[in-house]
Amino acid sequence: MNTKDLLVHIDLQPTCTGRLATAIKVAKQQQARLTGIYTIPPHRASDFEQPYKLAKRAGHHFMKEAVAAGLDAEWICADVSKSALDLAQTLNLYAHYHDVLIISQSDPDAKGAAVHSLPEKAVLGSGRPVLIVPYACDIKTIGKRVMLVWRGGPESARALHDSMPLLRSAQKVHVMSIQGYGGDEAYESHNADICNLLKQYEVNAIGEKHVTAGLSVGDMLLNRCADEGIDLLVLGAFSQSRRGTQVLGEVGRYLLESMTVPVLMSH
Repeated sequence: MNTKDLLVHIDLQPTCTGRLATAIKVAKQQQARLTGIYTIPPHRASDFEQPYKLAKRAGHHFMKEAVAAGLDAEWICADVSKSALDLAQTLNLYAHYHDVLIISQSDPDAKGAAVHSLPEKAVLGSGRPVLIVPYACDIKTIGKRVMLVWRGGPESARALHDSMPLLRSAQKVHVMSIQGYGGDEAYESHNADICNLLKQYEVNAIGEKHVTAGLSVGDMLLNRCADEGIDLLVLGAFSQSRRGTQVLGEVGRYLLESMTVPVLMSH
């Protein structure tokens, strides 16, 4: 079964060009509907004309690109001044009604704290798989050569099944299990090969098991992505509590900062 409906965040930032192009590629591969969502930032009731003009311009561009690609497309414009929700909360709310949320990696040169915190908040709060597109990469292909990070546990299982439509359409899937520094009970207890399950779905998968040798898990994953020409990395996002606030685990935060390929995270 294919993914049916993708939700892509649309704004007027430079990163939107690559994000939209990537979303269109995935939608065409999956024969899915593509929904674009634009959020009008907080503004005074008397100063509504300019924000709505910008939203109309963004919507026109999105529909033009989507229709030119032959996609079934829908446009959503959400005025957060009316809902009292911030950017992440708005996207998370609408993501509940779609299969995948597509956003960009935070651009360090972008203005606004909301944009910088969006990827982590979307992964932790949307309840849906989130496809994060690198802000500085020209994405030629996506989903042809996929790396699935497998550690066992609910996060890994969720990522596996959330990404199944993409895995089934891939040419090759590398299933990567990594033992962290100092040992890893979950890694050691992998008696069953997850590739056996993937074969039941006709996924062309090969398994790899590695031990970090002085490298961080994040560095090892990105190195293997480069070695194998991976164009999509899939992993379950672990979280932890820090000062009473839920945050991504070390590997997830590192990949959000340093990703070199699109990353699909599930939590």
